[in-house]
Amino acid sequence: MVSKTATLFICLIPALTPLFLFGFYPLTYAFYLSFTFYNLKTPIEPYFYGLGNYFALSEDPVFIRALQATGLFALITVPLITLISLGQALLLASQFKGVKYLQVLALLPWGIPLVVSSTVYRLFFDFNFGLFNDLMVKLGVINQYVSWLSMPWSALFIVALAHIWVNTPLPTLLILAGIQSIPKELYEAAYIDGAKTFARFKMVTWNWLRPIMLIVLVYSSLSALWCFDPIYVITAGGPADFTKLITFYTYEKMFSYLNFGHAGAITILILGLTGLLIYAYFRALRLGRVRLRV
Repeated sequence: MVSKTATLFICLIPALTPLFLFGFYPLTYAFYLSFTFYNLKTPIEPYFYGLGNYFALSEDPVFIRALQATGLFALITVPLITLISLGQALLLASQFKGVKYLQVLALLPWGIPLVVSSTVYRLFFDFNFGLFNDLMVKLGVINQYVSWLSMPWSALFIVALAHIWVNTPLPTLLILAGIQSIPKELYEAAYIDGAKTFARFKMVTWNWLRPIMLIVLVYSSLSALWCFDPIYVITAGGPADFTKLITFYTYEKMFSYLNFGHAGAITILILGLTGLLIYAYFRALRLGRVRLRV
């Protein structure tokens, strides 16, 4: 007779198999590659390299610039995604005619593939036939067409705009669900106590949404850390590597330079940074609960 433990394990096999094949195994293999010299562009056979890949990356100026670009990209996108999502959720939670249509429009970017939306942004800001240049010339803002994607800061903001447009709907949905779950009695009590609109928002809405806002911050941080499609489609890391985020740098190491050892080391570093962000989220959430109890 089969024991309960064996039966449970057999039932979990269909769910654990894809998790192992597409999750655990690739990460384990990346960990192995990070300690291996594995470069297909050299005739040298793969061998154990220790921390050599990590030391080589620390001395690579392109890797340092990629880290800086990723940090700058996160500083731009994370606050904007958080604030825009909060503003949209507060608007969509209001009761007025046509709000249901706005809810559909707010969630629409979520259903568009990243490659498609990124291509739209690339064409919109194109130097030769982009609609943005045409509008700016007609409005008198500029005298002639400008190559926005060839200038570092404008290219970075365009990529950030494409990223924000796609990654705002989910946080908006989370915050909207949180707002709709707030008991009306809390607002009535605050109103009876004489609290004004901003005071009610601070005392009731914000305190209730604090755990959800932490989730939004972690989500927006991880999405910035793993952003790839807009970079690949719009700028390909240019100009002058200014928009080359760490994900695109990993892609180049893997598929352009065929340096699997460096790509594995970068993957492990990104995984470690992701773990730190998740740990910071849980710690902040735990501290927030303690303060609310006090």
